[in-house]
Amino acid sequence: MPLYEYRCQQCRRRFTLLLSVAERDEPQVCPHCGATQSRRLVSRVARLRTEDQMLDDLADRMEMAGDPDDPRTMRTFLREMSAAMDEDPTEMEALLEEELSESSDLSDIGD
Repeated sequence: MPLYEYRCQQCRRRFTLLLSVAERDEPQVCPHCGATQSRRLVSRVARLRTEDQMLDDLADRMEMAGDPDDPRTMRTFLREMSAAMDEDPTEMEALLEEELSESSDLSDIGD
């Protein structure tokens, strides 16, 4: 049996019920206030992806993100990549900061 999401028309709270397809269109009782005026919602669907698929998606987005040399773009990309790899972003951000400070030190020498 699938899960269906509803919003109570009286208290405006969202709730989820495990119902058969035949029951989904019947008015459902709100577990918060007891009202029977509820409306079925369109639920989001989660899609399981491998780490490689997530990194490919990030790489595609990075190509469209703009200037790859922009530190703000790189920080955003590193946070998303860390989340996709289920790693702590602070280590990667520290490496980026180190790289940025080294490159700014080198540009100061040329001036």
